[in-house]
Amino acid sequence: MNPKIIYPVPERQSLFYRYLRNIVRIVFLVAALACLIVNFLIKGKMWSLVVIWSLFSVWRLVFSLRLVEFSIFAHANKVTFYLVVLLFLIDHFLVPGWAETVIPIVLFADLLVMFVIFFAIYDRKERHLISIVLLGVLNLITIPYSLHSWPISNWIAFAFQCASLLLFVTLLLINRKELIYEIRARFSRNTK
Repeated sequence: MNPKIIYPVPERQSLFYRYLRNIVRIVFLVAALACLIVNFLIKGKMWSLVVIWSLFSVWRLVFSLRLVEFSIFAHANKVTFYLVVLLFLIDHFLVPGWAETVIPIVLFADLLVMFVIFFAIYDRKERHLISIVLLGVLNLITIPYSLHSWPISNWIAFAFQCASLLLFVTLLLINRKELIYEIRARFSRNTK
């Protein structure tokens, strides 16, 4: 198997965009450092970690886009990952007790939207199947998060995680041939 790999030719960035990226990088670094210093001086809760993660997320999502394999699915995965980590940080460092319910709802909503979009553009699905599988795996990782106590005290989170599992298994069953092809294409070695 010799899959054809085609990468887009990167467009030359405009001078304005390069200056803007440099200025934003400096502003973000100064803001992150200032937040750490202020948080260290006034003590208290570690709110600076939430701010630094937010700055990092904005930088990665807006100013540091990948050209290779950029799709709505891959970008949705990145947004979801950064949002889930942000919600976890807010829950852990600032206001505890609610992320256990909210994170599964956010993950399920994203998986459901991506599932619907995936089948709306069914003829081009092979290009995005791995991205959706990764989102499904992220959903599966959160299942033990709500099963830490029995009987299950958080039925809302458990219900959304079960729905995510059902969507994920449905996606895998419907697209098993395409998934096997995609995995082989990604991990095959060209011996020429």
